[in-house]
Amino acid sequence: MQTENGSGQYGRHALMLIDFQVDFLSDDGRMPVARNQVWPVIEATRLALESAGRAGDAIIAIGNEFRKGDYLMNLLRLGASIEGSSGSRWDERIPIDGIEYLPKWATSAFVNPDLGRWLESNSVKKLTLAGLKANACVAATAKGALERGMKVRILKDAVACGSDGSRAAAISRLERRGVVIGISADYSVGW
Repeated sequence: MQTENGSGQYGRHALMLIDFQVDFLSDDGRMPVARNQVWPVIEATRLALESAGRAGDAIIAIGNEFRKGDYLMNLLRLGASIEGSSGSRWDERIPIDGIEYLPKWATSAFVNPDLGRWLESNSVKKLTLAGLKANACVAATAKGALERGMKVRILKDAVACGSDGSRAAAISRLERRGVVIGISADYSVGW
């Protein structure tokens, strides 16, 4: 059972927003997710943000800021979300004013050591993920959290991928690894 500040028997709960950036959500982005997923994911994430705020949960935003000198990987990523580029900007449809923001430069959010410190300082032991892409950054971050002994939930209506099939396959793989699968409308339902 959660208390007013989001604490419970498993520690504090946090909502993590991953990679809601221009290069992934815009029609002219360098690595856009499936176009039919954009608005539903944005709406589901807004609902999750409202629910997390009401529950008193910690909220953090993580964004790709790939390093300019990582030439080979930047080529493979089609130059998407390179630090300082217009494509690395956070998409305004998911407001993060007043929310902690941390950059990452690899698929897992845990590449940034500041994330571990933030989770520890906020006593976070349960993590709900919303973001892009289900088969890459969301999956890598979920696996990283599981490896750290955290309880992890993914809001399947608040994650996107390159196609419906790749999203479904990624969610299925994560569920087999022990990730709880939920939806934004049931955000506050205990897990």
